[in-house]
Amino acid sequence: MQKKLIALAVAAAAAAPAFAQSNVTIYGRLDMGVASYGSHIGNEGTTNGIDSNIFRTSYLGFKGVEDLGNGLKAGFDLQYKLTVDSGDLNGETGNRDTFVFLNGGFGTVALGRLTHFQDRLLGSVDPMGSSNLTGYDIGWNVGAAQMGYDDTRLDNTIAYISPSFSGLTVSAAYSTNAGAAETLGNDADIRVWAISPVYKNGPITLGLNYHKADNQLNDDEETVWDIAAAYDFGMVKLSAAYGQDKFESALGDNKAKQWFVGASAPVGAAGKVALVYGSQETLDDVKNSDIDRWALGYQHSLSKRTTLFAEYGNLDIEKNASKAGLEGKFKDGYERGVGVGMVHTF
Repeated sequence: MQKKLIALAVAAAAAAPAFAQSNVTIYGRLDMGVASYGSHIGNEGTTNGIDSNIFRTSYLGFKGVEDLGNGLKAGFDLQYKLTVDSGDLNGETGNRDTFVFLNGGFGTVALGRLTHFQDRLLGSVDPMGSSNLTGYDIGWNVGAAQMGYDDTRLDNTIAYISPSFSGLTVSAAYSTNAGAAETLGNDADIRVWAISPVYKNGPITLGLNYHKADNQLNDDEETVWDIAAAYDFGMVKLSAAYGQDKFESALGDNKAKQWFVGASAPVGAAGKVALVYGSQETLDDVKNSDIDRWALGYQHSLSKRTTLFAEYGNLDIEKNASKAGLEGKFKDGYERGVGVGMVHTF
């Protein structure tokens, strides 16, 4: 699969004029740097490395659109995760967004594997974005985390995104099985439906995410809602979010609560400094079960496509905290990380 995808990329580059006639675009992002993770809650030592996917996930993408006339368009988007430090192309198990769509005056209807509305909202409001080192999701229950599905994307999904009504966009989606192909008889599927109204107009962003996951195997249910807002004053941009994740199971129920506040400010014409602090109450009736997060970062744009970054992220994981919402090296038990590097988009 990997060899076929690499061959496709080479062939596409060589046949650029032909692709241009079909409105197909090859695009992507490369992230490389040096990272260090320490303060392990177990007995593991510090991990240092020249790594990919520190600040943002690297990927190779192919997208295209066809004008069908009368304001109607059809298209597709295929993204494949890259691990630049090892040259690995995660074709089958590392897929990002992969979908087809129809777009017109009615909005957009898409089918395939799609980024969850929760990630789109919180990643756009958190000053650290969706950074793999410092972003909101290193200490936030994403997807149906307490059910065991903590991906930021949904498989087998149909979604509708409305046109913008003076800045207000409403998105809705339904997945027949969130994380894999549908099971025989649909007996073990995790079905998810979601809705997310978001208002963006000038300096203000205000959005809500609501989604519910139902496990057909054991009747477990997980209901999640998040509200997030940001306001750009020019000299500083302030952000905040709050969410709850309620899990109901025959073995017991739990409600996780989570929030963050942050700020970012421009530094000169090309720089930006960002700071965020947040906390997660992972188990509602258990003492010493919180996870606190704070992070500091600086980004410097060398051009529209190339950015240097330096980030520090820290988690304070209390002894009884659930690890369901942790991501990356933090899921492995580390509590702090620092990274410097470069991101280039094409």
